[in-house]
Amino acid sequence: MTSPPPEGVRTSANGLGLRLWHRLLSAGVGDVAEFRGWDRVITWRQHATARDRMTAVRRAIKLPARAAREALADVRKFGDALEEESGVSKPRQAAQLWWLKVRYGLDASSYLDYRLYRPERRRRAGDYLQERDWFRVMRFYLAAYGPESDPRMLTDKRRFERWCGERGFPAVRTVLEVQEGRLHDASGAEVARETVLPLPPRDLFSKPADSTGGHATRRWTYDGSGGYVGADGRTFRGGELLDELVAISNSLPRTIGRMTKRTLTGRLLLQEQLHNHPNLAPVSPGALSTTRLVTYRFPRGEARLLFAAFKMAVGDSPADNFHFGGLVAPVDLATGRLGKPIQRRRKVIVNVERHPDTEALIEGHQLPHWEEAKRLVLQAHNEVKDAPSIGWDVALCEEGPVLVEGNTSSNPDIAQAPSGVPLGATPFVRSLNAHLRERFGL
Repeated sequence: MTSPPPEGVRTSANGLGLRLWHRLLSAGVGDVAEFRGWDRVITWRQHATARDRMTAVRRAIKLPARAAREALADVRKFGDALEEESGVSKPRQAAQLWWLKVRYGLDASSYLDYRLYRPERRRRAGDYLQERDWFRVMRFYLAAYGPESDPRMLTDKRRFERWCGERGFPAVRTVLEVQEGRLHDASGAEVARETVLPLPPRDLFSKPADSTGGHATRRWTYDGSGGYVGADGRTFRGGELLDELVAISNSLPRTIGRMTKRTLTGRLLLQEQLHNHPNLAPVSPGALSTTRLVTYRFPRGEARLLFAAFKMAVGDSPADNFHFGGLVAPVDLATGRLGKPIQRRRKVIVNVERHPDTEALIEGHQLPHWEEAKRLVLQAHNEVKDAPSIGWDVALCEEGPVLVEGNTSSNPDIAQAPSGVPLGATPFVRSLNAHLRERFGL
């Protein structure tokens, strides 16, 4: 059954007007052009007043001049580092940035992350999916579902754990939750401090319940005698750690997101820390490394695997996030072997051969429990009927794969940056367009 379009989007009786408007705004052919057309339809329809629409028209007219100013400003930020790394001169960078912005709407982040200064990639620029467009469309798409729906559940880490438990999927275990100075158990019920002490005698990990990207994550290493050592070397006893978690919770931001601001709750989860499989020690000796496995599905179809990338923490970083200096390597879906890894340095993506902490060669390393991990994410996505795609973070532990998170708005950069393959060259964008056509009632 086709769902009604979300509030703010109107369709004509036969959909012909919307089809024509969408084709005009797509400004091209192909799967990614169609996707950008939906993005522009959404943006245009949400400009509700005549004044808003006139402002949008004026911005479109001024795009070439604005793109030139932005290109020059961007080159001042990273031009020297990029010229040193790639050999592309700063004037050429500015010209490429201007063209990509005017022709495809691609910004400086896409230019750097997808290395569009390389001729072979720039020729395929129209097939790359941009972070800003992706998040805006997915936020719109998911807004049609109620807060208790499975797709919306994935944005809440505590609810995700409960959802996994109900279905028998292995997931991280939550010890307690902290919000506004109050403590809650794993079910969400408020509890007194004395009932949660002593804390489990094992390594622990804290993270915001509804944030992304590894923000405000902390590792707490158990010292064997009732203390927990933080990254700064300080040791906290049980009650002291609770006080520290309350302080962290109170300091959490209430909004997040470069592209679209999202309201956060300030909830902090304390969980049992997972540990990497021993076979991963050469390429991930520090914090937990996770594999991002992205699945997708056509409407009413079965989940399929799209790609995988292995994330590796560096140094004493508490998380493996690529934006925090971590490494990421594409994974061969058939074999589970790592490809050539990349890292961001001075805003520029560079290739890396060996892990900086161990000097171990990364390419070719075999991930453990690979077949089990693939089966796990496919089974999990088949339980989330209305999500077009999910980026699963899977920990590969000695006892087997464990679901850490499921992201309904999985960042496209981790899909496209490691391998260089644009999402428009895969069935992924085609499946998204099929879901959007249903959402718009076409």
